[in-house]
Amino acid sequence: MARRLRALLRSTPVRTALVLVAVIALVSLTTFSLAYLSLRRDMEANIGANIDQHLSGFRIAATPETLAALVAAEAAGADPADRIFVFLTSDGASVGNARAEVENGEVQLFPRPGGKALGRLGYVSRIVPAAGGLLVVAESRKPLTDLEGAFIRLSVLNLVPTLLISVGGAVLLSLRGARRVARIEATLEGLAAGDLTARVGETGQRDDLARIGAGIDHMAAAQEAATTALRQVSADIAHDLKTPVQRIAVLLSDLNDLLPEDSAEAAIAARAAEEAERAVAVFHALLQIAQIEGGAPRLRFVPVDLTDIARTFAEIYEPAAEDSGHALSLTLPATDVPPVMGDKGLLGQVIANLIENALRHTPRGARIDLSVADTPAGVVLTVADTGPGIPPGEEDKVLRRLYRLDRSRTTPGNGLGLSLVAAIADLHGAGLRLADNAPGLTVTLTFPAAG
Repeated sequence: MARRLRALLRSTPVRTALVLVAVIALVSLTTFSLAYLSLRRDMEANIGANIDQHLSGFRIAATPETLAALVAAEAAGADPADRIFVFLTSDGASVGNARAEVENGEVQLFPRPGGKALGRLGYVSRIVPAAGGLLVVAESRKPLTDLEGAFIRLSVLNLVPTLLISVGGAVLLSLRGARRVARIEATLEGLAAGDLTARVGETGQRDDLARIGAGIDHMAAAQEAATTALRQVSADIAHDLKTPVQRIAVLLSDLNDLLPEDSAEAAIAARAAEEAERAVAVFHALLQIAQIEGGAPRLRFVPVDLTDIARTFAEIYEPAAEDSGHALSLTLPATDVPPVMGDKGLLGQVIANLIENALRHTPRGARIDLSVADTPAGVVLTVADTGPGIPPGEEDKVLRRLYRLDRSRTTPGNGLGLSLVAAIADLHGAGLRLADNAPGLTVTLTFPAAG
């Protein structure tokens, strides 16, 4: 689940949607902030204007007694929690609905003994000299605090639903787009892996992803058609040439029988016959690969025990391995291995080709290990040797038809053994992997167990 979430967050549609939601939230928050600052500025101006108006009414008092009387009259009808009127006389006495004291050069306000409590939210105040003392007029900051709370509630009530709806809609749209992108990626991976039947299958859409999907499908269809035509041409050529070459081999054999046994002409005819037989083997292998890639042998699939096949071919090739100075070993699990769906003859050909390849390309004294194992990934067939192996970067090339390493050109073979193994593995849905055995080569085929 966490992996899917991380993959979803890394997808371009989801990131684009989240960026758009963030932009919407930022714009809304900025708009509310500007509106709040504007209203707060106006409210502070109104509070200041009210205070200034009260101060102007007290300026008519010329003596401390008159000012004290005016302040006392105003203070009598004012709640100190909302508005404060205080006249601090020159001798330190306070007149009004609060008590004022000068501490460290600043005027501090306190409740009067037995009077009402002051506001907890603070005040906007003016302190001016008047009649030999200090006149204090203050208004509660409660309206400013109420305005701030109202904007916070309004922002939450507006932004949260907006963001939830935006995020929900964006995620739904992004998931839809992400699924389409994942389908395109899966199609491309399938094509890269050799599955030319993979298609995106975009229908009913006319956006950019639909156009990309249609372009990929068109390209895949063209590639499949070209590959099918090429395979058909290769099969036709191999089929048409196989019979004439076989006839040439027969004629050369007849010619060899007519020539003196130890003559130079007989030797040349024998070599020509051998080359003709090699050509027939190449054509036969090409035709077999074409038949396998066509999928026809899949109709003959039955549950097959790989351990029995491995045991049989280990016994068959053990004498040849001893004669060539190789050590051939077989490793099978102690418990039963699940059968795999396949063609027994083709699976045996896989093991035979891999053992012959190891015998042909490894020196005397090399070890060849054949094994079958039951793993969570499937039934694994492995053929490993301690020969020279395959140079780095050549692993995929040796699976091509007729491809041979430079050092292998002096040894018997036609460059189709591993190509045939790859075709049979693909037919059986098996994963084929060539790896370094340090030293040597390890060929691993992982078959899905028969369901």
